[in-house]
Order: sequence, then structure tokens, then C-alpha cells
Amino acid sequence: MLKYGLSAALLVAALPAFAQPAPAPAAPAGPPPAIQQAGQALGECIGGGMRGLAATDTPEAGAAGIVGACTAQRDALVQAAEAFINTLPEAQRSQALTQMRAELGGIEADVAGAIRRQRAAPAQAPAQ
Repeated sequence: MLKYGLSAALLVAALPAFAQPAPAPAAPAGPPPAIQQAGQALGECIGGGMRGLAATDTPEAGAAGIVGACTAQRDALVQAAEAFINTLPEAQRSQALTQMRAELGGIEADVAGAIRRQRAAPAQAPAQ
């Protein structure tokens, strides 16, 4: 799984907050399973792309390529999130859709930032 924070992870964590105006004791913890699975698949796809990224690729070019290669996973996350959002009360749907679009709209910049951080981190010594 991708260890860097991505918009998908933020989306997965934030969507349940729209489910009810106040926390209810019987409410399930975390996002619905479909969103969890789709978010995990997207994170794994992006993580795999980052591991396979050539050192000569700029962070921006690398991020564009990685996000482009993960389109199916991103689309699955959007579909799962939209299905969940459609179950929310009408008054909450617009805000939830806006948040989802904003979070996923910044995913390429988040990946580029993660590439920069990964490259700036000191190399870890191999385990003995």
C-alpha cells in the first residue's frame, strides 16, 4: 500500500462524515467497503507506479504517467463514492460531491509531491 498521503485516502476518510450530521452509536466506523476497496486499489496502483518510476522522470511527468495508468482504479473509486453520496440526504450531496471532486482533482499534484519526498529521503540501509 502507498505510504504517502493521497487524495484518495483523504476522500475515503472524509466521506463518512457526510453520512449523518451527528455521530450515532450504531453507525459503522469508516467508509463503506466499496469505497475502502476502491481506495486501496488506487493506492496500490499509484504505489506500484512510484516504485517503478525511472529516476530520470520529473515528478510532474512521473505523476501524470502514474495517475494516467491508474485511471481504471480512479474511476472505480469515483463510482463507489458517487454511489455512496447518492444515499446521503439531498442537502449533503452537493457538498460531498464538491469535496470528492476537489480531493481527486489534486491527486496528480499529491503524487508529484510524494515523488519529491521519496527522492529527497535518505536511502535506507539494507537490512542485515
